[in-house]
Amino acid sequence: MAVLDRCTVSKMNRDADNLVDVQWIAKCANRLREEWPRADVASIDETALELWQVDWLREMSGEAAAALWLRPLHCSCGDC
Repeated sequence: MAVLDRCTVSKMNRDADNLVDVQWIAKCANRLREEWPRADVASIDETALELWQVDWLREMSGEAAAALWLRPLHCSCGDC
């Protein structure tokens, strides 16, 4: 705890593990919105955040992760 302007506040935990890449999530969400333009914005953002939390998806760009996640929706062969 710290005192800031006579108020007690908690110190912010800034561990790298707790930080999200806002740009990655925004790019991922934009790609998801291309697929579902009428979907609820909060739901799209939540989905992008969930995709970011998958380590192996996070290694690629947000757009690529969204496209990979969306691929089964576009597959007609049944092997996706």
